Amino acid sequence: MILTSCIYHKLQINACYAYNLSRDIHFERCCYPFARSLLDFYRWNFHEHQNKKWVPSLPKSGHSCNNDSVYILRSQQKGILAALRLTRSKNDATYTFLRSLCVSRDHRRQGLASRLLEESIQDFDKLHHCYCFASPNREGLFQQSGFLKISNKEMITLPKWLLLSYNSMDARWRAKNLGPLGLFIKYHPSVSAHTPQIILLQHFSEMAKDTATGWLLDDSAYSKRFPCIVDEKCNLNLQLQRWIWSGRDDASMIEEKINKLVESRTVHLLWTGSAGDETSSEDSNNPHSPPKAYIILDGTWQQAKHMFRRTPALWKLPKLSLRSNLHPSTYVLRGDYSGWKERFSNGGDSKSLLCTAEVAAAVLDRCGDSSTANIIRTRLNMFQNSFLQEKNTELIIRK
Repeated sequence: MILTSCIYHKLQINACYAYNLSRDIHFERCCYPFARSLLDFYRWNFHEHQNKKWVPSLPKSGHSCNNDSVYILRSQQKGILAALRLTRSKNDATYTFLRSLCVSRDHRRQGLASRLLEESIQDFDKLHHCYCFASPNREGLFQQSGFLKISNKEMITLPKWLLLSYNSMDARWRAKNLGPLGLFIKYHPSVSAHTPQIILLQHFSEMAKDTATGWLLDDSAYSKRFPCIVDEKCNLNLQLQRWIWSGRDDASMIEEKINKLVESRTVHLLWTGSAGDETSSEDSNNPHSPPKAYIILDGTWQQAKHMFRRTPALWKLPKLSLRSNLHPSTYVLRGDYSGWKERFSNGGDSKSLLCTAEVAAAVLDRCGDSSTANIIRTRLNMFQNSFLQEKNTELIIRK
């Protein structure tokens, strides 16, 4: 069995490509245990010599999905087209190690590696530095994806553990008469310490739902879904992270992340009902107050309760309740099939039940950044209109 999380957007492949693929190629995060199809893909495509069929090292358990993940591009017609692995460094959690990048032999030099690199780094943690070791003939690929090749003079500026790791790998590479090995790093852009940080603690099943709205907080994901409306002035002024919750086994990982986060920020858990405390926009926007981080439980209301009960680290966090001066919810993509709206709404008012994007917008309102909040609401309206239009078109075609 394989737990595969389809990230909520699809990569639109240019029609000029020569191979006969569907225009929609799915981007997926794969979790342990891995399907036979992934192992076979590596076995037949990873090594330069076709007669050498071996699989590179993959995660040995599913307990570290947030710190060690495999990503793929999959075509419904051709199967897996490209794959790679991202691993958070044990020496410095602000660095991510890229390895095991592989593209199908039949679909190389068609931009798949660049697309997979961009999508994977954005999903794994775009706020971290990403590094890799590669042969000089890959320099063009990595530079196109925003990586910098580290020169010999720049080596002395690197962390000691990274330099030791590179020297060890380079020595093994040279021993096989393969020439020098290059070190490439993609540094994350600097952001203000007081920029609001929103963390989506996301139920793994949420990523496969086409009605999910968490992706609207990601500038990269939004620009791919609506490429004709890309405008840097409409980028969101926030830091976004996504933590995947796949079960009780993730509790220790989440506790570790929260403990590290509270060292530099005041962390709040977004909550519903009267159990949480409110905060004023003046307090949230005070430049002398500690920077804030807000954790949003991203899933259905039932899944959010489930995640909270099984993650003890969340119990200790101060709860922030958004009860007053809220914009009423305009989200209409999920029906009230089991009566959940009445069970979870305050006083039976379903307009107070906000989707993930609306919660993030309400948080930014509290932080005094109504401009960014309104951009999120505009994105949500555009997404819903597009979604409903596509559904109506499908119904007309079926008739």
